[in-house]
Order: sequence, then structure tokens, then C-alpha cells
Amino acid sequence: MRMRVAFTIVGITVMAALAAQAVQAQSRGLGRINGTVAAESGEPIAGVIVKVEVGDDSIEGKSDGTGKWAVSGLGKGQFFVEFLKAGFETKRVRLVIEKETMQSDPIKIQLKKGE
Repeated sequence: MRMRVAFTIVGITVMAALAAQAVQAQSRGLGRINGTVAAESGEPIAGVIVKVEVGDDSIEGKSDGTGKWAVSGLGKGQFFVEFLKAGFETKRVRLVIEKETMQSDPIKIQLKKGE
């Protein structure tokens, strides 16, 4: 019986440690990413949804009339960012934030016209 309790405690400890690492890998914080989104022709695209996956949740932003966008509330870690707009192919990029800063250097994204 003691052996079973010991394995259970070890199992719970390992699961808690893994869960803590997952939270560290993608966390919310004070960081902000920003940039522009344009068509391949160079024309800015308004109304592009910028969706950042944060664990099981997401944070969204939207590009303005000049193609500028920003998403706030990110901590350190690896994130996947999707750029979605009807008439264009969805683009998904991986972003690694090594140091939480108030603002990133602008990220330039180009979208291809959809079929």
C-alpha cells in the first residue's frame, strides 16, 4: 500500500512540474507585438485578424486601414500567430519572445491572394 501511495505522489509531482513548464512556455504578460500586413503587391490590407495562441486561449488584434496591427498581453515563450482575411491565404508564423518587452520591432507580413 505504501508503494502505491509513493507512486501516486511522484506522479502528481511530475504532472504538476510539466503543467508549470507549459504555462511558462506560453504566458501572458506586458509584452506587445506589432507590425504591418500587406498584399504581395505591397498594398496594405485592412481588417486582417491577427490571432496569437496563448496555451488553450488566444489574443486577437486587427489591422487598420494602413495595415498596421498590434497585440498586447504577451509574456516570454513560443507563440503561433495567424493572419486571417477573406480573399487571402491564411498565414501562420511561429514567434519566440525571449525577453518580455513593452514593444517588439515591427513584424512585416505579406499575404497571398486566395483562390
